[in-house]
Amino acid sequence: MSDPREGHPAPADPMPDDESGRGLAIVDALAEAWGVPERVVGKTVWARMRL
Repeated sequence: MSDPREGHPAPADPMPDDESGRGLAIVDALAEAWGVPERVVGKTVWARMRL
């Protein structure tokens, strides 16, 4: 997943009625590992899933 916005993403702690903020929490729960490599513009999140 990539986007052009700056800043390092981090899992959030959304409230039950929030409509966003769960993406990285789901990735963190399901992935064996994940990270965000340095880019000139924006960011890309990678994840390694166990089969």
